[in-house]
Amino acid sequence: MLGSGTLCRMVRPLIAADTAEALRLLRERPLQNVFLDHVVSSGLLGRFPGFFGEFSADSLEAFLMIGPLGGTTVAARTPEACGLLGPAVAESGYRPRHIVGREEVTDAFWLSYQPHAPDLVWTRREPVYVLERGELVLPTKPARLRIERARERDVDEVVSNSAEQHIEDLGDDRRAMDPTGFFDRHRKDVLDGRWWVIRDAGRISFQVHVGAENAATVQLGGVMTPPSLRNQGHAMRGMAAICKQLLKRKPAVSLFCDEDNTAARRVYERAGFRHRFQNRSWLLDEEFGPCGDNYL
Repeated sequence: MLGSGTLCRMVRPLIAADTAEALRLLRERPLQNVFLDHVVSSGLLGRFPGFFGEFSADSLEAFLMIGPLGGTTVAARTPEACGLLGPAVAESGYRPRHIVGREEVTDAFWLSYQPHAPDLVWTRREPVYVLERGELVLPTKPARLRIERARERDVDEVVSNSAEQHIEDLGDDRRAMDPTGFFDRHRKDVLDGRWWVIRDAGRISFQVHVGAENAATVQLGGVMTPPSLRNQGHAMRGMAAICKQLLKRKPAVSLFCDEDNTAARRVYERAGFRHRFQNRSWLLDEEFGPCGDNYL
């Protein structure tokens, strides 16, 4: 037990036997918990460290995952349900670095974790957009170039673009923190068909990562147009093309971005995405220190 409280509340590491209970909690809000649903459905509970649950009696009420780079995702039945997670995680030795999740839940977690946390680098709101079947708006001008899965020969370019996107979007150089792991994760995702690109004159003019998914949606991330190729319509054409493909197998496509990124929001809204709810993201001045294998 990593923490305790009144009314038979407790926090403990989650194990494989908790998988069904965790999925029940996460699937109460499938659009909000798609990433954790994807991770748990992959069978990772009990195989890797960093998973914690807050229980009331025998019921799982809140769920937190700390990844090997300190990426931390929180889900809870109600914001009040994660009041013990912060001090329990602080006692555990695992160190959240980048916290993200539904705004009400991450706000509550932050209140409980802040007394144990290092300095805050920044916090921001991140609107979550959802595009459902029948809502996609295709460009009026037919696309001259087509979107396709990245190939192994594209790995170096995808990695370079992604590293730049992390710096632009998060102010955080993830590649510098873990060069080998950063490259290996991107290469694996390229080989698994999760990076899609548009090429123009032999170079990537748009790239996007097809990430976590559940029965309700597939979540996009890593949206990037190289700076020298911006303002030429590549992002609009690329988003429309990838969504057209994904909506053939999923009822919805979702993504989120910085509230202040008006250019990205304009592209998503023109493609038919609708703002459905709000995430909150927190970046902490936490020293990078991998814990366990690079499973994400």
